[in-house]
Amino acid sequence: MLVGLFRSNQPAVLLAVPVLAAALFLPAFWHAPSVEGEGMPLAQLAQRLIGVAAWANAIAGIVLISIIAAQLALLLNALELMDRRNHLVALLFPVVLAGLGGPCCYDPALLGMPFVLMAVRRTWSVENNGPALRLLFDAGLLTGIAALCYLPYALMLMVIWASVSVIRPFAWREYALPLLAIGVVFYLTWAVLHLLGDTPWRPLLTITVPDLDSAVLWIGWPRKMFLSILVPMLLLALAAFNISYARCVMRGKNLRSSFMAFALALCVILLLLQWLKGSFPAVLAAAPAAVLSGYAVLNPRRDWLAELAVLGLLCTAIAVRWT
Repeated sequence: MLVGLFRSNQPAVLLAVPVLAAALFLPAFWHAPSVEGEGMPLAQLAQRLIGVAAWANAIAGIVLISIIAAQLALLLNALELMDRRNHLVALLFPVVLAGLGGPCCYDPALLGMPFVLMAVRRTWSVENNGPALRLLFDAGLLTGIAALCYLPYALMLMVIWASVSVIRPFAWREYALPLLAIGVVFYLTWAVLHLLGDTPWRPLLTITVPDLDSAVLWIGWPRKMFLSILVPMLLLALAAFNISYARCVMRGKNLRSSFMAFALALCVILLLLQWLKGSFPAVLAAAPAAVLSGYAVLNPRRDWLAELAVLGLLCTAIAVRWT
């Protein structure tokens, strides 16, 4: 019933996402984050506004999780990245994030993800002919803003380039303009910090700062049970994604290829972070995993099996959060 509700094309189901996120992340209200080291300017500004109180960080995290879940659902439906319109990703994203994340739910990477999704939506909205420079410049600006929250998001420039390469014929300006936009954002940020007397600015040092909500894998029996359900779902989802890719027309193939570039870029970022400092933010894995998991339960051969799998994910995610 839960899967059937979100499988429908009823935007009203998005109203249930904040309730679901609050139920999953309720224990975060008594887990105050430990803020250490320097952060990117927007992340530092947001942390000053939120403060160090556990309840304030929990509320900020729940709001961001609800926004990202709604963004993912609207993105998939607007660009028709799945076989039919649905809101499954809005259900799966909070569940997957709860199962993978640590005791807190707010993180600078979570703060920057809405800007990443806005940049991705503008990039994937370009057509194979006609003007696209405005959209790509906007995508570069949004990517730069996301990087001001969490520096590794600057690598999303590769997603813009990969998407443009499969959607449009080659034009060097369409590759240079997003890079120029990111450079403008960073230059203006440096100028403001210089005027405020907050220089020298060393953004690369922020990569080694411990994550507020890093992913935790294979620790504790609830998390092992969660992953034992999620991993087979992802394998089935890859097969369903391949079938969907084969059936769709060229525009659909291009968009699905662009999504795979997005997922692979996030995987590269989290692997690099794991190598550099031994941890990575849970949202980097949760966003692509939630989208792919939707393919596994969109057109199942047996509806009761899809309901059982998602219910198992939900129950084990709740167990992860409460234990």
